[in-house]
Amino acid sequence: MASAPPLVHAHRILAAGLAVFILGHLATHLTAVMGPQAHVAVLKETQGVYRNPVVEPVLIAALLVQIVIGARLLARRWAQAEKGFWGWAQLLSGGYLIAFILIHSSAALMTRHVFGMDTDFYWAAAPVNLAPFKYGFFPYYALGVISVFTHLAAAVQFGWGARAGILPVALIAVGVGVAGVILASFGGVLYPIDLPPANASYFEKFGF
Repeated sequence: MASAPPLVHAHRILAAGLAVFILGHLATHLTAVMGPQAHVAVLKETQGVYRNPVVEPVLIAALLVQIVIGARLLARRWAQAEKGFWGWAQLLSGGYLIAFILIHSSAALMTRHVFGMDTDFYWAAAPVNLAPFKYGFFPYYALGVISVFTHLAAAVQFGWGARAGILPVALIAVGVGVAGVILASFGGVLYPIDLPPANASYFEKFGF
């Protein structure tokens, strides 16, 4: 069996490491089904792992390198005449993830280091509870979560072929379910959310 091209190999290695962080991050958000305080408690524990002077710069660098490599691989996929369902799934989910990671990560860093506000449960909940922001942030967050699982599903499909069976489709279904649970928690569907004044007025800094 021929070895994978260098860019693909590097992409896979970085993806394996980043998947631990991303899936762990999503698992942390799933604890919000038990309420804001449960989520805040778990988030503080996980942030203690990746928000330190050693790990955080490495994590940010890994994300940026993965974005650059991913963009080049997506350009190659785009150039292919025949993409098929999984080719388009990989292309669209990868492109969305690049945009989502850049926007979400930069917003989190700016919130912490420029505005001095913690990126806790209420920071994420505010835009999906306040109009008119919630009408854009609900699909924005949902597609971000679904894209993670869709991109993974496409990788499984291309890597395993027929041996993958229904696993790729199941992964997308799981992604839809995870997105639904997270947004139901943060969006005030499962319980009422009383936003702190600082979070409720956060968007006023941007002129809204």
